This record gives sequence, C-alpha cells and structure tokens, in this order.
Amino acid sequence: NVLCNGGNNGTVTLTVTGGVAPYTYNWGAGQPTTKDRTGLSAGTYTVIVTDANGCTKTISAVISEPAALSLTATQVDVLCNGASTGSIDLSVTGGVAPYTYDWGAGQPTIQDRTGLAAGTYTVIVTDFNKCSKSLSVIIAQPTALVLSSTQVNVLCNGASTGSIDLTVNGGVAP
Repeated sequence: NVLCNGGNNGTVTLTVTGGVAPYTYNWGAGQPTTKDRTGLSAGTYTVIVTDANGCTKTISAVISEPAALSLTATQVDVLCNGASTGSIDLSVTGGVAPYTYDWGAGQPTIQDRTGLAAGTYTVIVTDFNKCSKSLSVIIAQPTALVLSSTQVNVLCNGASTGSIDLTVNGGVAP
C-alpha cells in the first residue's frame, strides 16, 4: 500500500503457479507487461495472466493509502503585552499514528504548547510512515498599556480645585 496520502510507492507482487510457462502479463492498455508493478498510487490494478497454452487467469489488487495528514490549531493569545500566557492546542488527523512533533531546535517535542510569548510558532508533525506536514501559528499580544496624565494643581491651600485627566492607550478595553 501507499505510505503517504497522494504518494506513489505502492507495489503489486504476483506469484504465478500452474499452467505452462512462460507467462505473459496484461495490466491494460499502455501499462507495463512485467509480472510485478512498483511506483503505484492508490487504486485497483487488474492483470490478466496468460500461459503458453493460452489459458488465462485474472486477478485484481487494491492499493490503499492513509487519509491525508491534517493539522489544525486553536491558539490563545497573550493577555498582557510582554507576558508568556499564550498557548496552542494542536489537533492531528489522518496519516498513521503515532505522531512525532518538532517545534524546532531546543523546543519541547509535545503536541500542545503553553506558556508562550507572542510570536510565530511552526510545528512539523511526522506520522508512523514518515509522512510529514507543517503548520505555523501566530500568537498575538495587545499593544503595551500606556498611561499619560495632565494635572491641575490646587489653586489655594486647603481647597479642592485640583484635577487629573488620565489618558489610557494600548492594552484591551475596557
């Protein structure tokens, strides 16, 4: 069978007994006339074997392939600028389990990630058959919280005429 979805490494190996040698092999118009077939993609392959006396036998082989390897991620962005509260929940379907996870040199080799700072994170997932797929996830963060104020001082000692006008930028309202 094909190892990776969409691949073409399937094979059919025939064993022929009985009849009278030599045998001929008809895999269909435009196909090789060899006994065995390699480099096949998923599908059904039918061969008619004919012996030296003109006797024939037909057999079919079904080459299958695993479902396509698919990656999806749900990310949680960083809550406060400069923090490391982001996370990635990675879902993997298709291919052939078990899977391995490569987040890059020096990074954990686990499926999901937590404690992430803002940035782009790329994972390469490889299945049991060495088929791989990559996915990049962007963890965002709000702009830095910036405060500015304009104040008016008290006009006379003991009075209550002072004020502060606070301006807030960045972060996430309210």
